Amino acid sequence: MLPRFLLDCDPGIDDAFAILCALKFGRVDLITTVSGNVPINKTTRNALHILELAGANVPVHRGADRPLRVAPSFADDIHGESGLGNYYVPEPQHCEHDVDATHAIIEYCERGDAVIVATGPLTNIALALRADPTLAARIRHLHWMGGATTHGNTTEFAEFNAWCDPDAAAETMQSGVAMTMYDLDLTTQVRMGPPEIDRLRTANTQLATFFADALAFYSLNLPPGVLGKPMHDPCAVLGFLQPAHFTTRASNIVCAAAEDEQRGRTIVNFTEDHLPHAVAIAADSKVVVERILMAILEPEKNQ
Repeated sequence: MLPRFLLDCDPGIDDAFAILCALKFGRVDLITTVSGNVPINKTTRNALHILELAGANVPVHRGADRPLRVAPSFADDIHGESGLGNYYVPEPQHCEHDVDATHAIIEYCERGDAVIVATGPLTNIALALRADPTLAARIRHLHWMGGATTHGNTTEFAEFNAWCDPDAAAETMQSGVAMTMYDLDLTTQVRMGPPEIDRLRTANTQLATFFADALAFYSLNLPPGVLGKPMHDPCAVLGFLQPAHFTTRASNIVCAAAEDEQRGRTIVNFTEDHLPHAVAIAADSKVVVERILMAILEPEKNQ
């Protein structure tokens, strides 16, 4: 039986790839959206549209439109105004669910032993934990794409998802929920670029062409000698669904939330006793890239 989970995301080009991986290799019970790469109306619309392109029927619940405390920030310089490159995203044929993300997360976890994969800022998770102080005990594990162990991509120290809502990251890390963090040191090991764009274009399906165009936009202005863009978000999805391709190490993790140069910095400690979290430190990058491509080129579910 395919593993079941809730996907919390902010699509976003690499989130789109992550959604396809989730549909291919797992059972996505519901998707919650959050403000992050682009505003909440766009992340929600994009999630609905990607599901429609993939022919999937998964409930989508709109989440937080801003971080817990700091002003909203977006990454449309990377993902385009629409969030999906220069692609015009039509109005989806299906509607988002009328239950908001906070309550959807709480309801999903009622049965206990729930797994959440988050590929954006952790605002929705933190709001759900605030709304139900008993929630942490019913979440088996949280797999999060975020954080930076050595250097950031938004500031010297901080990765975008952690910097975008540092309070949510800090609260979630201290909530008692066990977390595996897929940070920039890990995700930059998994890159896709011109060779993968060519493979997608050669397939000449509607789905493959959409993702070829998205990856081409995402890959604009690659520095000389860099083979491709990091596929950040699929790492968190595949880290849960196909853990054999990743190496993790137990750690404590904290996130700096103060409004200074440390904002969003994630600090790991591999040496303490009774470590509550883990950090993914290595990926079998060739295999992971093949899995991402398989999700688009062979989108039928694995049984």
